[in-house]
Amino acid sequence: MDTPDIGLLAYASPGTRSWEEEIGSPQRELRMTAPAFLPLDAETLRRCAWEIGEQKPADAYVPAENHVGLAAVAPNQGFAHWRIRSEWVDETARQRGGAWHHCRLVLRLYDVSYIHFNGFNAHRIQDEPLSSLSGQRFFHLPRAGTTQLAEVGFLLRSGEFIPAARSQAVPFARNFWSSNRDQTALYVDERGHIEPAGTIWEQEHFLRERRRPKLRRPLRIAAFALANGDGLPPFLHELALQQGALGHEVHIFLPACGTPQLQKESNGIHYHPLPIVPNGSPLETAQAFAHAVEARLKDAPSFDLLHHHEWMTGLAAARLHRPRILSLTSLEATRRNGASPTPLSRAIEEAERSIARSVPCVLTPEWLHKRAIAELGMDGVRVRSFPMEGRMPNEWEIPLDYGQVKCEIGVGPLDRLVLYVGPLEHSAGVDLLVEALPTVLRRIGNLRLAFVGSGSMYGHLEQRAHQLGVAYAVRLLGHREGPQVKRLLRAAEALVLPSRCRVPFDDAVVDLARKAGRPVITTHGGPAHLVRHEENGLLTYDNPGSMVWALDRLLGDPAHAERMGRNGKRNDGSIQSWSDVTRCYLDLCAQCFPELTITDT
Repeated sequence: MDTPDIGLLAYASPGTRSWEEEIGSPQRELRMTAPAFLPLDAETLRRCAWEIGEQKPADAYVPAENHVGLAAVAPNQGFAHWRIRSEWVDETARQRGGAWHHCRLVLRLYDVSYIHFNGFNAHRIQDEPLSSLSGQRFFHLPRAGTTQLAEVGFLLRSGEFIPAARSQAVPFARNFWSSNRDQTALYVDERGHIEPAGTIWEQEHFLRERRRPKLRRPLRIAAFALANGDGLPPFLHELALQQGALGHEVHIFLPACGTPQLQKESNGIHYHPLPIVPNGSPLETAQAFAHAVEARLKDAPSFDLLHHHEWMTGLAAARLHRPRILSLTSLEATRRNGASPTPLSRAIEEAERSIARSVPCVLTPEWLHKRAIAELGMDGVRVRSFPMEGRMPNEWEIPLDYGQVKCEIGVGPLDRLVLYVGPLEHSAGVDLLVEALPTVLRRIGNLRLAFVGSGSMYGHLEQRAHQLGVAYAVRLLGHREGPQVKRLLRAAEALVLPSRCRVPFDDAVVDLARKAGRPVITTHGGPAHLVRHEENGLLTYDNPGSMVWALDRLLGDPAHAERMGRNGKRNDGSIQSWSDVTRCYLDLCAQCFPELTITDT
């Protein structure tokens, strides 16, 4: 098969010499023979480029039109390049006649900052003399922060300027600080859209929220429950109320219990009574409910999300091709409470398992989560622990990577961290910890001591740590906000308050340690009334030797330290509002069902 010739192409403008004249004779034409689909190797391309460059075809190129270009180099300096066709100059000179004599070639710069330039309204005009019809040069501006536009042309003796070409407007930067002196920030996306972003210190939170998938609004949500309108499960009822408050359209399908009832709306929720009476066996009731739901939905508008509460409402799930969620408050295995399974019980277990496996997301209470995974034979990704009683895990309970928290302050993930929180003052006894550290490090080499707070002894602690050769084990963190302090307390093995006397807010710091489940080491002069010695912490004296004993006692017996932390742990019992639970529910829907989220266009 004949292979085509692949040659180099060059641009030849009208009225100029041919490509062969520019590059050379046909005998010097660079050619190679290769299949059209094979790429040229780098060495061949390099050789071709070198030979073309030796011919300097750009120097011989004559543009069809005049041109001038402008670029910003610095706030007060710019760069211009231009080329004027000699044919244009000759024609213009012929038209102007005697007025053309002794004219000057100039580069005229216009200050067009913040205006729509019409040729006459520039803030300032600056002429730069030129010596040839083509070339390039730098120029200086009297002030920075302007927008400049350039024209190249001839200035006649009469003062008339004849432009040959005009450039684009080019902004020049300012040479002083920004007028925006606060911490507000703007987010600019890839399309150039601008959005306020709070402060620059909240960028991680802002970007995390932007990356989180967002649900469409409003969604049409259908919930199914085996209860009457007054006896709905609190979880389903409160969830529906909050979803309606957020603008979603919620419909609840439930049995009419033998009494004919019409569809009604209450508190923004649409109730749909179904003509069934749940008086048969659980399996028969579930089948009747499924048939009634399918009959009602056949003529109803389409729903975006289906929520089945308990397994008896879920038999229709496999036949309804919509995003579906199943919430379970118990399993047949837990309802038997240790009794031997009957044939009906085994049939119910099989129905539960079948329904759960047909649903992409199953919600269970925390206590049922692991049991549900085992009984239903599903993975933990599809079975989610969810606060059905309105109890949300707080910042003391959510999972936390202690190693990552330590790495954030420059401590190894396996190092043993002890934390002090409070003012860096003499009355707080912070110097006692640094003085005790050399002895403790000889016994526990991976101990690290972190100070959270500020005060007059900050410099002394830093200098003394270097003098004692223990600076590598000391972290002076300065002031930290509440969430950071909570994370550090959870990652630390103990809180140490070596007070010489009571200091402000030390009882509040002990309370934080109690919530984190960490033992407290303090002195008889500190908040001793909050610590029971050897039960939920250690009491000692305000001297370095006593600090050595207390640290060695606590770190030398980790099991005892953990017991003291558990004994002192205080659960604040914080119950989040149902609105928080609903937001958590909708965020979960956005993660599990991308088809319900907003798609960027």
